Amino acid sequence: MEKKKTSFVRGAVILGAAGLLVKIIGAFFRIPLANAIGPIGASYYEVVYPYYSGLLVISSSGLPTAISKMVSERMSAGDYRGAHKVFTTAMKLLIFVGLITGALMFFGSNGLASISTLDEAHYSFKVLAPAMIVVSIMCAYRGYLQGMQRMTGTALSQVVEQVGKLVIGLTLAIKLLPKGPEFAAMGALIGVTASEFLALIVIILVYNRYRPAIKKRIDQTEPYRPAPVLKGLILLAVPITLGASISPLSGMVDSAMIIRILLKLGYSQDTAQTAYSLLRTNVTTLVNMPGVLTMALAMSLVPAISSAVARRDRDSVMSISCLGLKLALIIGLPCAVGLFVLARPILAMLYPVLTEAQLTLAADLMHTASIGVVFLSLVQSMTGVIQGLGKPNVPLFNLFIGFLLKVVSLLILMNIPSINIQGASVSTVICYAFAGLADTVYALRRARIELNLWDVVLKPLLSSLVMGAMVYMCHDFIARMGHETIAVVGSVFLGVCVYAVLAVYLKMFSKEELSYIPGGGKLKKLIYGNK
Repeated sequence: MEKKKTSFVRGAVILGAAGLLVKIIGAFFRIPLANAIGPIGASYYEVVYPYYSGLLVISSSGLPTAISKMVSERMSAGDYRGAHKVFTTAMKLLIFVGLITGALMFFGSNGLASISTLDEAHYSFKVLAPAMIVVSIMCAYRGYLQGMQRMTGTALSQVVEQVGKLVIGLTLAIKLLPKGPEFAAMGALIGVTASEFLALIVIILVYNRYRPAIKKRIDQTEPYRPAPVLKGLILLAVPITLGASISPLSGMVDSAMIIRILLKLGYSQDTAQTAYSLLRTNVTTLVNMPGVLTMALAMSLVPAISSAVARRDRDSVMSISCLGLKLALIIGLPCAVGLFVLARPILAMLYPVLTEAQLTLAADLMHTASIGVVFLSLVQSMTGVIQGLGKPNVPLFNLFIGFLLKVVSLLILMNIPSINIQGASVSTVICYAFAGLADTVYALRRARIELNLWDVVLKPLLSSLVMGAMVYMCHDFIARMGHETIAVVGSVFLGVCVYAVLAVYLKMFSKEELSYIPGGGKLKKLIYGNK
């Protein structure tokens, strides 16, 4: 049992570390890409990618998880032949899904492009079509290997995928830019397709490494009993897929509606595309970064809560769930304040190609979107807590209601001329605000958390506000001397130091809470000494 637990934890660590690295590489891709092809080129990229992500959810979210679960169950029972049957059945299903979604992307390219009013984007839809099939096949391998607790294949393929996108996509975008911004975006998306091919090759090589051992086990065993594999896969995959589809659906709404509404309000095509690109490429990329850390830390709480629930240890369930809420605020609040205070300087440093007018609009959008960082952190952390409590459908329902509120508020607010593009940013904040607060209220009630307002909310809020004031003054002082980049980097560094000192001084984490956090032992000595 201990060996299985160690294997599970090691696998979670591998996937968590890979996920963090993938997000970092992804940011390194999006930022130079935006600088290379400009807001107009980025707008073509951004109207296509949400549809790709949305269709990809069908094959890349629920089905790999279902495969992993069914393979793991059969292997635990010694039914290695049945586990392999799950893999082969899933492979056929995923190839079918990949062909359908790929055909929809290719043959529907003109219609999908016209929805967003950017007809030239049909080139980009076409070059992404093969990736739908490739990713579907890759997901079958990932699910099978994860079910065997072989996480290295998934991790390596994810990293290779992002590196390939960075190198190939960025190179092709720059090479094709002279032909027009729509071709530059197409080049970047060719890089996406090429990177998926590379990732597939990697995971096949990893699978082939284990193939002799797999075949040996299959030959030595017989299935315990026949089971309906296809039906089981679909029943497990559908709820997960529905939950994972909400975020891409939100992107599709932005892609379909924002430019169209701006044109209706009388803005020129270039102005509408630029505003859309500033929101989706420049602002959203930065606003989503803190969520990587929230997700990585929340992952360690899920098995801890599940274990406490299984033991019927109510005190541990309450304390760990409270820690999940505290982590969301300790990470989300300072990140939100930092992005708000340094919105314009950070955007100017990372995106030097922006004009003064573009920079001003992007900063205004960042001020609004940064508020959503707190609620996004709540959504991610509380989703982990509620899943650990055994209620995975609750955060799905809350996020779906939040999505509906986003659509309604976007249509209302954006059609008010004085609000225009800000309406899209506000609508996203509304979505995450509802989902985050609803998840938090449910978790508080379900886990019977006795909320200490000072300890959980006011400590990180006060520390964040003090940090924000120090960051503002530091940046203003250094910037006056004409060193803008040094001002940004120096003020960010000072902000981290100030917040860390306040976290120690105010004892934001109890001794018990530190035991659930990776590296918490060292923090315990720092905060409480050797007591």
